Amino acid sequence: MLKSIICIIGIAFMLQSCSQTENSSEYSHEDHKHDTTEVKEEYVCPMFCDSTVHNKPGVCKVCGMEFKKVKNEKKVYTCSMHPEIIRDKPGQCPICGMDLVEIIENKNDSGKLNLGAVIQPVNETVLTSIKTIKPENKQLELVIGAMGYIAYNPKNTKGISIRYSGRIERLYIKYNYQPIKKGQKIMEIYSPDLITAQQNYVFVLMNDSSATELIYAAEQKLRLLGMEKNQLALLAKTHKVENTITVYSPYEGHIHEMNNLSDVSMPTMEMNKTATTMDNTAIQKEFSIREGMYVQKGQTIFDVINTSNPWAILKIYPEYIKDIKLNQPVEISVESTPNLHYKDKVDYIEPAFEKDSKYMHIRVYMENSDHHALKIGSLIKAKISTGNYSGLWIPKQATLNLGNGTDAVFVKKDNTFHVIKIKKGMQIDNRIQVIEGITETDEIAADAQYLIDSEGFIKPE
Repeated sequence: MLKSIICIIGIAFMLQSCSQTENSSEYSHEDHKHDTTEVKEEYVCPMFCDSTVHNKPGVCKVCGMEFKKVKNEKKVYTCSMHPEIIRDKPGQCPICGMDLVEIIENKNDSGKLNLGAVIQPVNETVLTSIKTIKPENKQLELVIGAMGYIAYNPKNTKGISIRYSGRIERLYIKYNYQPIKKGQKIMEIYSPDLITAQQNYVFVLMNDSSATELIYAAEQKLRLLGMEKNQLALLAKTHKVENTITVYSPYEGHIHEMNNLSDVSMPTMEMNKTATTMDNTAIQKEFSIREGMYVQKGQTIFDVINTSNPWAILKIYPEYIKDIKLNQPVEISVESTPNLHYKDKVDYIEPAFEKDSKYMHIRVYMENSDHHALKIGSLIKAKISTGNYSGLWIPKQATLNLGNGTDAVFVKKDNTFHVIKIKKGMQIDNRIQVIEGITETDEIAADAQYLIDSEGFIKPE
């Protein structure tokens, strides 16, 4: 009987213990279930300086910006050194062994980087946030700047030559650039040939005044030798032979002792030299011709140059030669007098490059200029209007020279910048014409220099 009672009491205790254990298990399960339903707050840097996810607000140690609260839609893990490694749970990188870090993939937020942007190869794209622009389809006027100088017009250059041999008895001209007027005395020459011609003329006049043909022939010979009408009239009246004949200037201008007209019309002058160092012909100096010297028949003694209607000689760079055409408007200013401007047109394009350089000369005939203000040898600046050009234009700083004759731009696609090759056209001021490679709707980096890194432009598309 006692054994039966003890067994019943033992069974009761066991049933009570099981009930308590079951209740404890249910409470623990419910408590665990409550914990897992809580939403954990997570924070990341808004500039994505790193891929670390924080569990409380704070400030980024890289950029200093406050963390932004994000909704954790999907947890993925990657290696900070090898972004191509993607896992759905924590672990270690199979390449370098570093711990994988959690990143956020938020496809619903269009203004943020997505997972695809983060894991693209770094030698094909650049991940950054800088100012972008779009190419402009419009017309631009090409105005070419050029440097040059004022030169003589060879059409206004006349030579004074001697028509008979003789000796210079008196010289009235002493130095280069001496001004002279038409009919002014230049020199007096003693010439046996001219004396003989005078004697023949006087002999015919005195012995046979009716021989008009002989008189006319003797008179024409003297005229061909350079005697003026008033000199012939005086000789016919006085019958006195002159031992020296005065040579008069048939032109007005400045006297030059030149042997080559190219020294006058096309002086050699480097662009970085001043007008006073143009050459020796631009310096007033005495003549090599002296009184008492003999001259030969047909010898050119002087050149008389008229400084009116000079030439403007402009140097054109090779890249602009194809754009220069005849009759294009030109605006010229003189460096010594910046307020002095002349408007003319392109009159001639020389067919050959300048010796020992790649410049090409163009000429502007300044027919209506003030030659008193526009001195020969003056340095000038010119602006040549070549017309309007249509096309797709971008700033020069938006292009990048890859070093092999290829140019590229950074085109923004899905919040990342891709290197795209372009074909350039002409350049106007700070604008580059794009012939092919991008379209008007593309969004490109405003300054390509900020996106240069070791591998960012090695493989342009």
